[in-house]
Amino acid sequence: MGLLETDERQCALGPDQLIGREPTAALRFEDESVSWRHASVRWTGNAWELQDLGSTNGTFVNGQRIAPGARAVLRSGFELRFGDSRETWRVASADPPATSVLDLETGQRLFGLDDLIAIPPTSDPELFLSRQATGVWIAEQGDRVWEPGDLEVLRVGTRQYRFEPSAPVHATRAGRQMTPAGLSLEFAVSLNEEHVAITMVHGERRTPLRPRAHGYVLLTLARLRAKDQSDPALPPESHGWVYQDQLVKMLATTPTQLAVDIYRARQQFNEAGVADAAQLVERRSMTHELRLGVPHVSIRSA
Repeated sequence: MGLLETDERQCALGPDQLIGREPTAALRFEDESVSWRHASVRWTGNAWELQDLGSTNGTFVNGQRIAPGARAVLRSGFELRFGDSRETWRVASADPPATSVLDLETGQRLFGLDDLIAIPPTSDPELFLSRQATGVWIAEQGDRVWEPGDLEVLRVGTRQYRFEPSAPVHATRAGRQMTPAGLSLEFAVSLNEEHVAITMVHGERRTPLRPRAHGYVLLTLARLRAKDQSDPALPPESHGWVYQDQLVKMLATTPTQLAVDIYRARQQFNEAGVADAAQLVERRSMTHELRLGVPHVSIRSA
């Protein structure tokens, strides 16, 4: 993603954002020499473009003032200055924008972790966004599951967040070769089923995961997938799918808690080095079905 920085501050760039003293500006200044709506930065589809919005004291790129209303393409390493502020901002990255949500009250931009976004970004999030293998983003909030539209306003309590998806960018991630589809999972379950241990297997590599409460959710989904796999009449693409309301009843939980558990499971696998961790649990938004995204599972009593 695009990134501006000084020695003390950083500003991750969204697709289109404001620079100035306005409270909701993504890059906000208190210096009176900076105009209320001083400049803007937007992604054109090919590059980042800085525009002066008719500021009083000017916008400077590599020491040169650009004309009011003029636009300048930004490259990595360029230096920017606004008004008479002594802060010099560097273009630390000119990569395309990442998918994010914008807090419409504070102007804070929230970026995801490996195509996972939780709102609010606290220990008790209420809304979850994840990118599916098809590239489609899915929103989960309680028992509601849907595909959010570009720039859709999402409401969580009294707060509003604008969803700003980016165009998909396909790049090789060094050292992150594992994906859910290429893993095997081994489940060791105690006789009373109170303890679930999961070992992640990728080639010769075995990674035991720390037991967490969401392990039983993954175990239940693994059992459903294994049961379907044992039926030779069922095609692989149909293996393991279950309706959300049915899964909620099986787990004796709530839709909200299920969404939290799935998010935390995806997060744990991401932290363990799995790329595309959003695919750990796959979703069908139209039918509210979900399944474990790992096709190879084994389950034993411990």
